[in-house]
This record gives sequence, structure tokens and C-alpha cells, in this order.
Amino acid sequence: MQAFERFRQEVLRCGPVTMIPEKTRVAFHTRMSFAVLIPRSRYLRGHLVLPARVRSARFDRAERVGRRTFVHSFRIDDADEIDDRLSTWIADSYLVGLQRHLEHRDPPPVRSRRLDLVPMTPEAMVALLRGDRGAAQRALGAPIPDEWRTTELGRGERAGADWSWLRFRLAEYAQDPEAMQWMARALVRRGRWPRVVGDAGFHGRPGADGIPEIGYEVAASERRKGYATEAAMALVEWAFREHGVERVRACVGPWNEGSLRVVKGLGFQKIGVRMDEVDGEELVFELSRPTAFRPSR
Repeated sequence: MQAFERFRQEVLRCGPVTMIPEKTRVAFHTRMSFAVLIPRSRYLRGHLVLPARVRSARFDRAERVGRRTFVHSFRIDDADEIDDRLSTWIADSYLVGLQRHLEHRDPPPVRSRRLDLVPMTPEAMVALLRGDRGAAQRALGAPIPDEWRTTELGRGERAGADWSWLRFRLAEYAQDPEAMQWMARALVRRGRWPRVVGDAGFHGRPGADGIPEIGYEVAASERRKGYATEAAMALVEWAFREHGVERVRACVGPWNEGSLRVVKGLGFQKIGVRMDEVDGEELVFELSRPTAFRPSR
């Protein structure tokens, strides 16, 4: 049914999801089920779990089932009814699936001389995946540049931003919310007019060898200002001091001269080469913790 597929695609725009088929319905699940569809011969019935009661003729009924959860029932007769308004409610419901409506404490920013390294929360990640610039800026607390995470095509043209990697981070968050401190952070330049200038972070918790891998990306208009080096240094020091890691790893394409300057400038040493499924050949660097860094706990 076209309406079912359209609804499914809107859910997938938010991030990864598990579809659980039952006798007469399909549930959409992340950390908890947040939406249900019941296919009929000529229409869809279903419901969304939202964090607050929504008064709209689009819903047949809104029933409170918890202190912060309201089940909103609906009927869809045509795929065109799945418009921007319903899409926004689906995104809100997706965040309920991640249990963001419950009390939680997100990691604090890591501060450097000019930057606040602000955790990219599920709200920010979902907004970026959906292309909702306004919601992303509200989640990050600062304006975002047009060219953030875009690719240079030449002759002044750039490809659209690729946020597909955030799907992996959302899947990790669904399994382990505490891992958010090891995920991507927006680089917010402080000052009278705060602005996002890029992102940096680790690719999840340290691996089985205890070594976290760092990554960073600065928007094209903000490069050659030292932001990548400043952010990487702040994260490395945070990992050494707050978590007592012994080494930090960075994997850089041999063609990426700017990133190579960053890791070499910070004292990373090349230890080998690896083949990445997406990026191809990468040079592997590691930086060991100086004896001056002692874990704070």
C-alpha cells in the first residue's frame, strides 16, 4: 500500500528503526515502540506516541498512557496525507522511541579556548537527517553554516550535506545512551554571535583494545583558522584526563593534507595503513598519553 510505504520512509528519514510485525499490525521500535500501523484494505489505521497532547483534527483520539506519553490515533486514506505536519509528529514520536521524553542528563560541552564542543544529541541528529535546519539550530544552540558537511565539486559548486553517518550514531545511542559522550560534537564558536564551525568527536566508545578513534570536519568557510587542531586537542586531553585512556587513534586519507597537518601537529605517530570500506586507504596514527595526564577519577 502506497500510504504504508510513505509512512515507513518518513520514519526512516529520522534514523534507523526496527519494524516488528504482529498479527494485524506493524510496530516501529528503537529503545521502545513509538508508532503502530494497522493496514486495512483501503486505508491505514495507526497511532503515534508523543510527549504531549496534540489537539488536531488529524487525530481521532489522544489518550494519556503515562506521565509524559500520549497515544494519538489516526486514519490515513491517501499517501498525500503524510505531509510536512505529520512528518514533524513522526520525528517527535521517533525521539519518544529513543526515550528522550524521559528525564535524562546529556554530557556537558568540552570547552577549548574559542570553542564549545557541544554533544550532537538525538534531537540534533534527527533534525539534520531530516534536513530540518531550524530544528538542528535549536538543538545545537547556534546557527549552522550552509556548507557544513558538504563536498566540493569544483567551479564553486558543492554537493548537498551527507549526514548518513549519523544513522550509525543513533543506532549506538539506542543501544547505549551513555555512549553519547564518545560521539560527535558540534564545534560552536563562542562570542557575541555564536556559530557552528564544524564537528569533531570519537567514533563511539573505545574499542576492545581500549583505544578511541577521533575524527573532525570543519566547514569550508571556517578552515585554516586552527579550529580542527583546537577541537582535536581538547578532545584528546578530555579522553586522557577524564577517562584515563592510554592512546588515541586517528585514521586519515593520504590525500587529506589538512587533516594530516592536524594529527602531525598534535604529535600523532604513524603506525600503519588500513583499508576502509568507504574511504579506501587510510594512514593510521596514534598518540600516547603523556605522563602529565592523570585520570581525574
